[in-house]
Amino acid sequence: MKSVLLLANGPGELWGWVRPVAAELKRRSRNVTLLLLPCQFASGEERRVAENLAPDELRGPSGLAGTLRDALVLGRTAEAVLQLGGDPAWGRIAAWAGRAPLLCYAYGRKNGLSSFDRVFTAYPPMAELMGEGVQVVGDLVRDSLALDGQDFSGDDAAPAVLFFPGSRAAIREFSFPFLREMLPFLKNRAPGWRFSVVLSPFSTQGEEEAWRSAGFYSARGAEAFRGAEFAVTQPGTNTLELMYRRIPFCVLVPFTSLRKIPLPGLPGLFASLPGIGPSLRETVLRRRRKKMELLAWPNRLAGRMLAEEFIGDYSPETAAEFVISWLRDRSRRDGLRDALGEVAASAPPGAAAAVADEIERMAVRE
Repeated sequence: MKSVLLLANGPGELWGWVRPVAAELKRRSRNVTLLLLPCQFASGEERRVAENLAPDELRGPSGLAGTLRDALVLGRTAEAVLQLGGDPAWGRIAAWAGRAPLLCYAYGRKNGLSSFDRVFTAYPPMAELMGEGVQVVGDLVRDSLALDGQDFSGDDAAPAVLFFPGSRAAIREFSFPFLREMLPFLKNRAPGWRFSVVLSPFSTQGEEEAWRSAGFYSARGAEAFRGAEFAVTQPGTNTLELMYRRIPFCVLVPFTSLRKIPLPGLPGLFASLPGIGPSLRETVLRRRRKKMELLAWPNRLAGRMLAEEFIGDYSPETAAEFVISWLRDRSRRDGLRDALGEVAASAPPGAAAAVADEIERMAVRE
């Protein structure tokens, strides 16, 4: 039986993009096949999380030979191929094998976009950077949040600061001792606030207890956002999720964490080598920071610093003082909340439905 083949790789694409598209296609009684691609950004938990999305068939992740085999086999029975992350070469191989229409959703320019039959993105500024013919359909991340159920942010619980320690184990291994050292300063200087860790779907079972033993509240899903008034996060999809929830936030990237952050493309391959890899990651990311590139997605979309990015050589105590400055300034948080809402409103709603509509139109033509 023909199916829609979805290709994805890392945690952000799988949870933020595949999840709403797969749910919409299943709602329309379409068969959904998911191929997980090799990824240097992987958490190691992609297969487990993907199984919970209940695709009709799931393959990967595996090595290059296994991925090539899967792309050819699954492509032969695909009525359409939708690339949701990963190297576009895999989408082209699968579409060629089944002579199926090839579509792509992305946040930025990729090599080979001209070979796709349709290219979608979330926001007009993204489309402008990607070239002609890119269709703005809205942000799949917003559709993904709608699947989480009730939003508890801003309710009448004790005001909470949320911490996002990351979806990859290597990042969490750094985040845990750093945030644990921050906590006593935060509790001492900001009494009456609750400090809660929001665990990713890609974190392993049992991590809640470790964070609670360190003195944090800990939760997953929509419940984790109860009473949220401010958040501390890293660059990535989390910054968009916070924007849609209209939770003011800041980005913390201590330079001491740079050796744990993966890189895309060819630099990422070299950075995975033992020995020189960690120092190469740190060198590349320090150079990027010198160019003053914005990291948080709302900042990049606005073209200016909305949510503050605190990046450099600093201690947990200094980071805590930075966070406390936000907790003591309600008007500043409200101003950021309004600015985030304005950026969020600039994308059309219903991204998953728009993508599914186009998939069905193109599948019928074939």
